[in-house]
Amino acid sequence: SWQIRRAFRSIRNTLPEITYVFLLFMFSLLMFSLMALKLFGERNLRTAEGLPYFRNYLDIVFDLYVLVTTANSPDVMMPAFDFSSWYALFFIAFVIINTYIFMSLFLAVVYNNYKKHLKVTPGGMSCD
Repeated sequence: SWQIRRAFRSIRNTLPEITYVFLLFMFSLLMFSLMALKLFGERNLRTAEGLPYFRNYLDIVFDLYVLVTTANSPDVMMPAFDFSSWYALFFIAFVIINTYIFMSLFLAVVYNNYKKHLKVTPGGMSCD
């Protein structure tokens, strides 16, 4: 029971320190969403289901978030790629910056801060 409380305390102490990286990631996601709206919004593209492609800003944010998780990777970018293969550069840059750089940075910050807070006992002394 004390180990679980200690782990939750470490997580709670880690959260304020990772918010800056999370906010930077969110800023990048919102900026790429705005660029996608400007690039693809006026092209009258359609998805495979016949729905409008990248016309609503909040839908674009959600679709690009799904692309960061790589859960639906090719389906998000295929209508733009079918229109012009040059649009693949937008999605390649997005995946490199957000998936590989920001997610690795976010994981490193979470791990290092959690490890730092796990070593410190409530009295401020190290467990080493």
